[in-house]
Amino acid sequence: MTGPRPGGPDEGVVAAVLKLTDLSARIERVEQPAARRIEELAASCADALVQVAGLREEAGTLGGRADGIEHKLAEVSALLARMSAQIDDLTAAPEPDGQPGAAYRVNPGPPWWNLGDDRCAAAAGRLRDWVDEVYRPVFGYLGAMLPGCWDRHPLCLACLDVLHEAWCLLYLPPRDPKMVFAQLDWLTRPLLQAAEIMAAETRPCRDRGHRDPGEPAPPAVPSWLNGRH
Repeated sequence: MTGPRPGGPDEGVVAAVLKLTDLSARIERVEQPAARRIEELAASCADALVQVAGLREEAGTLGGRADGIEHKLAEVSALLARMSAQIDDLTAAPEPDGQPGAAYRVNPGPPWWNLGDDRCAAAAGRLRDWVDEVYRPVFGYLGAMLPGCWDRHPLCLACLDVLHEAWCLLYLPPRDPKMVFAQLDWLTRPLLQAAEIMAAETRPCRDRGHRDPGEPAPPAVPSWLNGRH
């Protein structure tokens, strides 16, 4: 038998097989990095999806907080509206003189830091009448805590001035349901607080006689004198 001739059909088949083998090796070398890259991209996409889900959850939490804040602001706005309506009712324009239900007109604030001012003297006169006719007779132990020298203490004058004006606003106009709650609040909070402040201011006067604000206390009597001077 004779072998295949050079350039014959068998050599062509071998050459084709070798080329296919080389191409397959090249394709495999290209596919491996591509597969790894695809896996990396898939992992990155998964991380991104997790981050997006976290951001959505945080956004939902922030949205809930914003709704809660908006609700609180609405409540505060409603409360301010009610307070404004009550103030408008208390300070309504006065009706013609002599007609029932005329609103009380608040007096201007006196300059209590300058007791020599004529406005202070006029206001002190109004306050003396109110203390004698209303504060002491009506408010019991609170009135008893106020010494006779209260009109020589600027702090007492300032407290009684606002107490008197508030009392006039609350008790002189016609009464309505809203006014009842305002009166109750005034009796249980501002009145008590002002009375305690004035009692603390005048405590030395009740114990040892009047002393002007800032005046040093007289020396204490030694105990060995047994109360004798």
